[in-house]
Amino acid sequence: MMYFVRTITVCLTSLFLFAAPALQSQPAGPEAQLRTFAACVGRLSAVLEHEWNIAGSISESTKAQRDAVVEIVAAIVPRDRSRDVLYWRNAAKQAQSSLLARANFATDGADAAWADAQAKRYEHECTALLTL
Repeated sequence: MMYFVRTITVCLTSLFLFAAPALQSQPAGPEAQLRTFAACVGRLSAVLEHEWNIAGSISESTKAQRDAVVEIVAAIVPRDRSRDVLYWRNAAKQAQSSLLARANFATDGADAAWADAQAKRYEHECTALLTL
């Protein structure tokens, strides 16, 4: 049963990647898919932490989206690539956290607006993977 679920997840992952307009210009090979989804886990994790730190609670939709991407990564990561996936997740999480902090705490309004737009763009690229 688990093999069937993972096979379906991999097929859906490929479909979502090719259907996502935000990522159409990126290479579509297995390495790029793994890197993209790993980065999205990190970025959405940063968004959850930011929501918790700023608002004191997290969005259920953001949590559900992050959990879905975590499941996709778990289904497609080869055993020998787990260290790479962890690195990509952490690097993306740090990058997203930095953007979110700049967006909220920068003293320069233009810089804060730029950081906010970038953070939202990256978040949208990740959530777009989960919609058709």
